[in-house]
Amino acid sequence: MDTQHTVERVWTRPTKGGALEAQEALVLEAGQGVVGDHTLGGKRQVTLVFADDWQAATAQAGVELDPSARRANVLLSGGGALPLIGSSVRLGDARIEVLGETCPCSVMDAAAEGLKEALRPAGRGGVWGRIVEGGTVRPSDVLVVETSA
Repeated sequence: MDTQHTVERVWTRPTKGGALEAQEALVLEAGQGVVGDHTLGGKRQVTLVFADDWQAATAQAGVELDPSARRANVLLSGGGALPLIGSSVRLGDARIEVLGETCPCSVMDAAAEGLKEALRPAGRGGVWGRIVEGGTVRPSDVLVVETSA
């Protein structure tokens, strides 16, 4: 990726189906995920969404929604999540192996009709990964691609 991406906001979702809670920082535990998130220990240990992708999707759906509606853990500036799949990236002190696209589900249509389809093109729904090295992620941290796909 040629563009520098920075962390804009971070969230946890303590209970499945529950509301996101804004955080000042996220603690990522190697091999486990986001401390305080209900997905701790699961397959998708952290989820990343990009602001430009979110804005394109909400514009296509004809709605204005806060990016927290995407229910991801990390909002990054810019766009273009798909090229990160297969890469190792650093956010703050943590290293993340980006393993796949976060496919939108019916919860997105519950937030706004048509949002699920609007998130499908070009990986607008974001990506997910596994925590290789634990650490803390804060707003203003820069995403650094350590190894490319």
